[in-house]
Amino acid sequence: MKLLMFHAKEFWYKPYSSASTTEKTNFENCLVIFIHAEEADKGKSDVVDKAVGNIKWLANKNKTTVVVLHSFAHLSTSKSDPDTANDIIHKINVKLEKSLSTHIVPFGQFYEFSVHVLGQSLAKVFKDL
Repeated sequence: MKLLMFHAKEFWYKPYSSASTTEKTNFENCLVIFIHAEEADKGKSDVVDKAVGNIKWLANKNKTTVVVLHSFAHLSTSKSDPDTANDIIHKINVKLEKSLSTHIVPFGQFYEFSVHVLGQSLAKVFKDL
């Protein structure tokens, strides 16, 4: 699993559509977690716990309680099947929502998005789990 994590001043996304009336979903002072599930992650019980530990640690360091989880299958050439990726993201969410406010960007669609990443060193973190 690969995690590309950003501490964002602001993050918004909206479904990609030729119609300009599609509403944006907005977040402020949040972690945006781009999650890439790899083929080897299927059936690994510890990968979810490692991801949750890293996300909680970064949320604490950046003093935020809002986490946005976004499937992002572009961080490795090894990809899990879509059902496994979606399942892993939901398992991460279940564990995080006990102590943080979480949101999952809906799986399986194309989105426009904007991330205003803050400048401190821990605002941009990559983990290879």
